[in-house]
This record gives sequence, structure tokens and C-alpha cells, in this order.
Amino acid sequence: MNVKILGLSASLRNARRGGGNHDLIAELMALNTKDELFDYLKNQAKIHLANFVDSGRKEGLAFDELYKNLKKLKGDKGLSNSEIALAAALWSAKELGAEIEHLSLSEYFPEHGRVENVDELKEKMLACDGLLLSGPVYFGDRGSLAQSVTDLIREDPELREGMKGKVYGGIAVGAKRNGGQETTLIYQLIDMINIGFLGVGNDSETTSQYGGTGHAGDIGTMPNDVYGLDTSMGCGRRVTRIAATLQLAAGKVLQDRPHVSFWVLQDKEDRAYQFVDKMLTSGRFPIQGRILRLAEQNVVRCLACDVCPTNVDMDGVYRCIIKTKTDALRNLHSDLIEGDAIIPVVYSTQDRTGLISRYQEFIERTRYLRRGDYVFSDTLCAPLVVEELGAGDNMQIRMMTSMLRHHTIITKPMTAYLHNGAYINEEQVWSEMDEFLAQAKRTTVGRMLTAASGAEHLKYNPVGYVLAAMKDAEDVKMKRRKEMIDNRMARARAMVSLRLLSDDPAEAARRAAI
Repeated sequence: MNVKILGLSASLRNARRGGGNHDLIAELMALNTKDELFDYLKNQAKIHLANFVDSGRKEGLAFDELYKNLKKLKGDKGLSNSEIALAAALWSAKELGAEIEHLSLSEYFPEHGRVENVDELKEKMLACDGLLLSGPVYFGDRGSLAQSVTDLIREDPELREGMKGKVYGGIAVGAKRNGGQETTLIYQLIDMINIGFLGVGNDSETTSQYGGTGHAGDIGTMPNDVYGLDTSMGCGRRVTRIAATLQLAAGKVLQDRPHVSFWVLQDKEDRAYQFVDKMLTSGRFPIQGRILRLAEQNVVRCLACDVCPTNVDMDGVYRCIIKTKTDALRNLHSDLIEGDAIIPVVYSTQDRTGLISRYQEFIERTRYLRRGDYVFSDTLCAPLVVEELGAGDNMQIRMMTSMLRHHTIITKPMTAYLHNGAYINEEQVWSEMDEFLAQAKRTTVGRMLTAASGAEHLKYNPVGYVLAAMKDAEDVKMKRRKEMIDNRMARARAMVSLRLLSDDPAEAARRAAI
């Protein structure tokens, strides 16, 4: 693996700067176990607190004076709360074989507001395969340093182009257990995928959430939040694994067109369906599309079973306790789990008269698919909203956040705006669809090769569910789980032989142009 993961720490309280960044990486590289890591982080937190005490805290010095004293330090010891969470993520990336690097954004965007050494920051960002951004929470959103680096990417044409297709994961540290960490991660994720990043959360060991969520109020308290460190480590692993998956895809192409599933979950007078149908029949897109018109079908509500799915079996076996004959998920299970990429589709309108929606019932019911060891893992997903101006449904955000929990890869949502019966940005949506398909080819190739290689199997970890955890412990011992894993790998190998070409440059270029 030659994956480069860059960690950006977005706090003015950062302890590391200059040569201290290199020292941190060397220190992390020397740690061999999770216990060693946690001991190291606790020690660094104590050093950081001692720095504050020695810089004037014990004398009750005003914070602006204390801060001046802190800046006089060499920046080669201690770690702030945001840095501790990021260090955990970088260590987990290192454990998977990634090359890691740490930068403090306060060196490039100091408190006076002027940007410094921007070319150095750009060079590091352009060279990475995956980006981890860690920072504090301010009123349920990111800090200004994280905002500044986001704005830099948006405003710089070279960065804007260079970041497309790179993997992004976020880490947020708040003073309260529910202190806005998830809203911060969601808002930041939206910005990053709109820039062109491929967005991921954390991994299956922490039930595939939105990223690292640290709980640390006072200086030096982040190491006390073991679960927060686990989520941060999961984010580091997730970014690294997807970056490695995309590396596998380099130089290889699909022999056929990507298979994209369109789930029409909310519609009115078939407008969402007609928009997708027009897209598929336009002849513009090299795609094998399948439209599942779920808005028109019966979707029984989730019963919130204590054990879900009902049993361990092959992915193709329907394993929800609901057996109603007319239920859409029972009847469409095989169709739902097939596909290289997923585009959930809704129609949004101010006048909901005649609107048919199965969106929320459907999302509830996909619980059994997520808990079935992440059937949609590493599948590219982008919401598509056909929206009347002024609808205000926020469906893009809802679909993105729900689908990310399925361990998918999220890319830029597409919104077709309808005004007075006419689409006002149709060409923009077509262009965004072109970009989506380009990324779908990469993720599909990489996902098949990763699965076929016998990579570590993802297993849903029922955190917080006692009965489900007991049942899961029993299932792990079952021969059936091994058979299910082997079946996934066998199907992946079959797909590789059927659908992939070797890395012949001329053929790859020809196929990529189709």
C-alpha cells in the first residue's frame, strides 16, 4: 500500500507546529499496540495541560497573555484535544500501512487572519490520497480554521480540481457528550462532497457513524473518552481503506457499463420517475440503469425488532421478520442489493397534495440490510432531488446522512430545480451525473478487487443492543456466517473475471472514453 493520509488539526490551541509535526508522526510510528497509543495520548494530554499551567494558568493570567506565552514554546510536545483525536485516527491509518502526515492549520491561518505559507499547505493537500480534518465544535458547527481551509479549496482552482475524488473523513471534539459533534461532521461533510471529495464516516467497529466524535471540555481531557477515540480510529481506518481501494482501481476499467440503481422513494404525478427516465433514455450516459419505483408500492413499517436481521445467511436471502406478501422490500430484496452505485430519488414540492412518499418507511426498513453486515458497504451513493423552488424539504441532507450509515461512499448530491414547469439547471445536473459515473467506475472496480482479495470482512457491531449482541455472539460461531463471507468473496471473484480488463493503457483509455 502506498496510500498517503494527511491529518489537518483545526484548533488554535494546537500544541504541535513546525518540526513538532514531524516529531508527532515519528512518535506515532513507534507505537505498536492500542494500549501503547492510549498511554501515549494520556501522557501528551498531561504535557499539554502542564504547558498551560506553566504559561500562566496557575497565576490566573488572562488567556490572551497566556496564549502569547504558549506560542513561545517550540511546539514539539503535548497534544491538544483535537490533536489527540486526530493522532488516534492517524495511528489507525498507520496500522493499515498508510503513510501519515500531520499539519496544524493555525500555522497557515493564524489568529490575526492573514494566510501564511499557503503554497506549502497546498502541496501537502494535493499529494495526499485521503484527508482527515479534526477540530473543535462551535455552536454545533466547525471552528473558523476548518472553515478557512474549506474556503481555500473552494477559491483555489488548482485545489478545487486536485481534491476531486480524494477521500475525506471528519473528526469533531465538543465539550459535551451531545455537544454538536454530529451536526459539525454533517455540515462539514456536505461542504466537502460538494467540493468533490468522496465522503466517508467511521467503520463497522463503531457502527458506521459520521466520523470521530470526541467528548473533551477542559484541556487534556480527550484521552478519558475511550469511545470517542475509538470512533476517531474508525474514521482513520475508513479513510485509509477507501483510499487503498481506489488505488487498486488505478489503470483498470470495466468491460461493461456501471450498474446504477435509482430508488424513486417520493413522487408526484411521476415527475421524479420521468426525470430519471429521461436521463436514462437520453443516450448521453454510459450506464445500465434500473429504476425501482418504490413510492408506488406498499412498504410496511419497521417493527424495531430486538434481533435484526432474523438470522445469518447469504446476501440474496431476505431476512427481515416482516413477511407480508405485498411488502415491497420482501419482493424487491434481490433488486435492492444488486448494483454498483445507488441514487435515491425524491420529488420535493411546496404543495404536497397528491405527493406519494414511502421515503421514511423505506429507510426504516433498510435496517435489516445494514445489520446484515453492511450489504451496501463501499457502494457509491449520491442523492437526487427533483425540487420545486421553495419546497424546503432538506431531502438531500436526509438522504445523505441516512445512506452514509450503510457504510457507503457519499458523493455530491444532485438537485434539479423546477420552476413554472421547466427545469432551470438541467445541464448542471447532467454534468454532475457525468462526474458521478466517473467516480462510480473507480469505486466499482476497487470494491470488486478488494472483496475478491479476501480483505477483512466487515461485521455489524450491535453497540447498545444487549439482546442483539448476545445473538450476534452466537452467530459468529456458526458455520453459516463463514459460508456467507465465502459467498461474498466468490461472487466478487466472479465479477472481476467477467467485468474487469487488465491495466493495458490503450484499452483502459479506450474503455474510459466510452
